[in-house]
Amino acid sequence: MTIQTFLALLYNVALVAVCCFAAVRGGRPERVGAALNAGASIGSGIARSMAITSWAPSEAVILLIDIGIAAGFFWLAVRTIRFWPIWAFGFALANLFISLAGGFLPTVSLFAYSSGLVLYAYLALASLAIGTFYLPRDASPALRNGSRRLWQQHQNENPTRI
Repeated sequence: MTIQTFLALLYNVALVAVCCFAAVRGGRPERVGAALNAGASIGSGIARSMAITSWAPSEAVILLIDIGIAAGFFWLAVRTIRFWPIWAFGFALANLFISLAGGFLPTVSLFAYSSGLVLYAYLALASLAIGTFYLPRDASPALRNGSRRLWQQHQNENPTRI
């Protein structure tokens, strides 16, 4: 088994573990985040395995996937009360900048480019796992839903007494 195969398997195991953990224990934002992470990884894998794209920087298909992920995490960050989507959006944005910089700087080694992409993918998964872990098991339906509007309504109906 080569090191590349081992690292790919390690990432896939981490992806499946974190996405299943988020789907089972998390609320709506965590399930959306798991779907975003899984969809991007599957889409990138399919594009690369079908030779639609390569590992070259600023490859159009991968760039579109990166833009979609950044937009998805941005949407999730502004629509939910959770903090982890802000981190995931930041990592997706950094990933997008790495792709763009790799296209403008052709002397950047392919190893540095691909390592940066993988690093930010792991960090986005870590932010999802940490956010899911810190969601209380006995969270109220409003907290589990994660919607800003529903949370504000819940807070107005149940003011804290001082």
